[in-house]
Amino acid sequence: MKTKRKLEVPNGQTMKSTLIVLFLIVLGLAGCKVQNLAVGEVSEIETAAIDRPKSVTVRGNTMHYIEKGSGEPVILIHGAIGDYTAWGQQIDALALTHRAIAISRRYAWPNQQPNRDDSFDCTVALHSNDLAAFMEALDIPSAHLIGHSYGAMIALRTAIDHPELVNSLVLGEPVVESLISGTHIGDSVIADTRISANLAVSHYEAGRDEAAMRTFIKMVFGSDESYDAVPQAWRDKWLQNLVEGICIAETQDMASLARKDIAQLNIPSLLIEGEYSPAIFRLVTDSLNAILPNSELKVLSKASHGLQGENPVEFNRAVGKFLRDNPIK
Repeated sequence: MKTKRKLEVPNGQTMKSTLIVLFLIVLGLAGCKVQNLAVGEVSEIETAAIDRPKSVTVRGNTMHYIEKGSGEPVILIHGAIGDYTAWGQQIDALALTHRAIAISRRYAWPNQQPNRDDSFDCTVALHSNDLAAFMEALDIPSAHLIGHSYGAMIALRTAIDHPELVNSLVLGEPVVESLISGTHIGDSVIADTRISANLAVSHYEAGRDEAAMRTFIKMVFGSDESYDAVPQAWRDKWLQNLVEGICIAETQDMASLARKDIAQLNIPSLLIEGEYSPAIFRLVTDSLNAILPNSELKVLSKASHGLQGENPVEFNRAVGKFLRDNPIK
């Protein structure tokens, strides 16, 4: 029987303290040691050498990625304002048992990025097609896909359009608005999110990049205090990838996945949501768990939308077990 849970709003002070104490390591901890993160339960590992990525031409664009390990391929797909360093606390752990590949999607560092005034396509479909072409270029017939936020939506789109490429899905809080729209609470949280997204776009268009990023961080984590809590190097990373985050906010492609298509996916799926994540993420993840025929839900303790960065030990343990239980057939 699938795990069900009652949607509760966490205590504001508890959420705030947890976010600040843990820091929001959305972009990973590149090049430092991490304790007890390995899927195989090792005590200490070095994160991957993210400064030496590989690259491949995908649909006319250069896509950078890092790769480590051997065995069944696992492809990690970052969310908005991220890049492959979002998986700094997962790549080495996964590499103990799998061929772990973390990609930087089109427009994400260190790939070529559009100018701030350019008009460009950042839809889920575009990135899904890029992913399929990436797998073909690397001669990967099928893989486990692990996606966070917008990356989780891309993984879902790929499973719908190219089911033969996807062995299993690990989905960290995809914002599939079509699953909750039409309900009072769903329409309410969608409206609130879009107000914040529009405000972030307005700041960006006025050249107030830091204000745009603060608004974006508050939208996805429920508090903008986390922006001040993290080191400047992490804020610089977020700002470096802001251009695509603004495109996503403008495009509002969150309703592009149809409920009927998702309900037909019989791919083993692990859904991960944060204990303290804003309501829209928990509503969507719970709804996704209800309609997917072959899914299980993991509520990640002491975490908000940062998930794999905020509680990497528990995240890696859950993903490791899921991958062991669902080998490529």
